[in-house]
Formats: sequence, structure tokens, C-alpha cells
Amino acid sequence: MALHPILPFRKVVLLVVAALLLPTLVFAQAYFGTVSGSIVDTSGAVVPGVNVTLTDMQKGFTFHAQSGSDGHYLFRSIPPGVYRVSTEATGFEKATSTNVKVDINENATANLTLKVGTTTQTVDVAGNAQKIETEDAETGQVINRKFINDLPLISRYVMDLTYLAPGVADMDDQCPNCGGTNFVSNGSRGASADILLDGASTTNFEPNGGVTQATYSPSPEAVEEFKVEQSNFSAEYGFSGASVINMVTRSGTNKFHGSVYDYLRNQVLDANNWFSNYYGDPIPALKRNNYGVTIGGPIIKNRTFFFFDYDGFRESSASSATAGVPTDAMRAGDFGEVCSEKGGSFDSHGICSVTAGQIYDPYQGVYDPGNGGTNRNVAIPYNNLATYASPGNAALIGSPYQLPVHPGNLIDPVAQKMMGLFPKPNISGGSIYQNWYSSGASQGFNDQLDFKIDHRVSEKNLLSGKYSHHWNHNAGFNCFKNFIDPCQGGPNESSANLFAIMTPIRSARHS
Repeated sequence: MALHPILPFRKVVLLVVAALLLPTLVFAQAYFGTVSGSIVDTSGAVVPGVNVTLTDMQKGFTFHAQSGSDGHYLFRSIPPGVYRVSTEATGFEKATSTNVKVDINENATANLTLKVGTTTQTVDVAGNAQKIETEDAETGQVINRKFINDLPLISRYVMDLTYLAPGVADMDDQCPNCGGTNFVSNGSRGASADILLDGASTTNFEPNGGVTQATYSPSPEAVEEFKVEQSNFSAEYGFSGASVINMVTRSGTNKFHGSVYDYLRNQVLDANNWFSNYYGDPIPALKRNNYGVTIGGPIIKNRTFFFFDYDGFRESSASSATAGVPTDAMRAGDFGEVCSEKGGSFDSHGICSVTAGQIYDPYQGVYDPGNGGTNRNVAIPYNNLATYASPGNAALIGSPYQLPVHPGNLIDPVAQKMMGLFPKPNISGGSIYQNWYSSGASQGFNDQLDFKIDHRVSEKNLLSGKYSHHWNHNAGFNCFKNFIDPCQGGPNESSANLFAIMTPIRSARHS
């Protein structure tokens, strides 16, 4: 009796698994294409009823269709890849068209001409696929694996290749293509594109301004190709009012393949910062390594495949900082330079001729409600805190907060101690608010990985699963060389992203 409650639970689990595995046509619309064409004989007459086979030349997947009464055949919902189209009909030689390339969301065409003969004879036509889009009015640019692999990519940021599409331009010279969507495409609104990765959106949508930003960007070594879809794309891409970057990551094939890489930059190859040159500082140490590994292959030949990639990034980059630091006089308690900095001078009583350059006793003053606060009325002669003895606040006499009366009693010993941790001024003749300069190296760390499995359930059912993990942290350079350093911006920044896609695909009936 105790086992009875488990039965409904098992049914629920089975239903959930079935829902995950149940092929749906919706997912297949994201980045899949079609292969179609016409079958004619040497006289140009259409040949109906021809058996047509479409074979993935890398994975071994096969799809079957038959030409209709008009001699036309069509394969729908075909994953991007390189295919072979072959025909078989009684009384005709076999005809084959190889290297038929199906790009993201594009329609490839392979027309075949049959010659009278036996089926043991084969006519092979290589690279016969037409690349002119005649099936729809969608415009865009495909960035394939050859572009990604061969073109220089100094930042190793794959989204920078978006600018290869005609009409794409920067909208912000201070932060070019920040977040992967900060560009204008054919006059559309900037920072509003959607990014699809293997059919799933990876952009965050800012609800107030409508700005989008990529939450995850794969390594260039993990991307098979992507398409910048700019206008006239179908209604399924409803998240974007501008462009859609439709990206497909790499998959395993029937052959094991992989790579190991390391891209290096250092200070020997770079020019010096202009300010570093001006102040006579050498180029700070700079080292950038982008390294990683990829591997893919079959788990079960012609059926199940895997692809894994890891990408690591380590950078020690040039940084510089300017600031105002205490002078020797200030460290001793004499702030007379504040008056001269404001263009003033002291009279015989030590009062600065410019009010903004005068320092006042914080314990002395009269509250003025019309002014919204206390009016300080006791000036410190010559702005010299070391020789001035403040009488303190009469209301604090006899309390633990009573100020001891002696010269320099306004100088906090902790603050004076911290002044000693500041570097000395190294810029002469300048403002006291910008009398120090330093340069160094900031540290950057980034690690990410992807793991993808493609499985063929049946001819009409494919299943693709992907897991991605990304984490990074950064640290600014320590310009003070101690714990009060202001350049690092506090603790190291760190972030981590987990990203998983499960895409059940149902190929529509081929005809």
C-alpha cells in the first residue's frame, strides 16, 4: 500500500521527460533552413516521383523526400551544415549534388538533371547550391566559420564581427558595441537587437529604456556561424525591433577534431600611453593571454555527437591615475597652499583674501536658519592647523568629547597617520589638486566553457542540449601600494553565469 503514492509521481516524471523530448516545430524555426530544388531530365521536362536523399556530410544524418508532380522537392527544418543531395529513379542514372551549404535560417537550392541510364551510374555535381535568396525578402549577412577563423579579431570578441554586415555602424565611440548590441543597423534604434544562441535568446531587456544586452557571449572558437538579420525577418523574431543576431555554436561530427590555442599580446607590441610619455613614464607591464582548447567528435557514429570548448583569458593591462596628494607642508598641518591655489593671499592677521581659500574652526560658528546651517566665523590664521589652538565647543567641556587645548588640537592623529600612507607629489608647478601621477597594470580574469550534445532520435526528431558556464573577476592596479589605495575601486568584481539550452526539434514532413 505504501507504494501506491509513488505511481502518480512516476507518471508525472514520465510526462515531464516526454514534454522535454516531444519535438516541437516552434523551436525549429529559430535557425533552421531548407533545401529544395527541381528534378528535370535532359530535355528540361520535370520528373515526378523521384526519391531524394539529403545527407549531412559531417554527421551522416539522412533525410528522405520525393519529388512532386511538378518535379519539385523540399526538405524543411534542416540544421545548418554541409549536405549532399542524391536522387534515385528507375531508368535514370543516379544524380548527386555535394557541398550544399545550409546557413542559418536560409534556403539552399540544388537543382538536378537526370540522364537516361541505369541506377548503377552516378552523375556527381559539386557545389551546385544557389546562394541567391529567392524564397523570401529577408536581408542579412552570414558570418561563417571561415570569417571567424581567418579574420583578425584583436579583442577576441566574436560580436565585433557584426560590423561586417552592410549598414551596421557604431552608435557610441566611448563604448563600441558594449553588451553585444550597442550598434545601429540600417538606421534602426541602437542597443535594441536580440541575440539568439542555438535558438534561445541570451539578451536581457531593460524595461525602462528598452536597451538590450547580452548575458553570455561564447568564445569565437565555439561559434560555427551567425547571421545578422536586419530587416524583413519573420514574425517569430518578435523580441527585437531592430536586428537579430542568430548564432549557432559548433557541434561534433563523425570525426574527432579539436584545437589548442593561445593568443598573446604584451608591452613589446604596444605603444605607450600619451600621458605616460608626457610625464616620462615607461610602458607599464602588459600581458594578455587568451588560451583554450576545443574537442568534438562522435559518441555514437551517425547518431550522437559532442563538442566541448574551454576559453581562458588573463590580462595585465596598462592603467594610469592622477590625483591631488598632501604636500610636505600639509603633512605637517600647514594648509596655506589652499589660499594661494584659489588665487588669494594672507593679510597681516593671516586671513585669506579669497573666502573659498580660507579654513575655519569647525567648533566655532553661529547657526543661521536662513542659510540652512552654521556660519563659521573664526578663521584659522594662515590656514596653519599646527600652530592654531581651537577653544573647542563650550558645551562639551567636562565630557569625554572635550577638545584638549593646545596647538594642533584640530589635527586628527589617525588622519595625520593616514597622510603618511599617501605618495609624495611628483608633478611640480601644477595644482595641489593634481600634483601626482602613477601608472601600473590592472588584472583581468575570465573563464568560460561550453558543452553541447546533439542526438538524432529519428529522421524527423533531433535533440540538442547545451550547457555554458562563465565566471570572471577584475582588479585595478594598486597605485598607492598599500591598503588605502583608491585605484582598485574596492574589492575585486566577480560574476558568474550559467546558461543551458535543451532544444527538441521536429523536422516537418519532407516533400
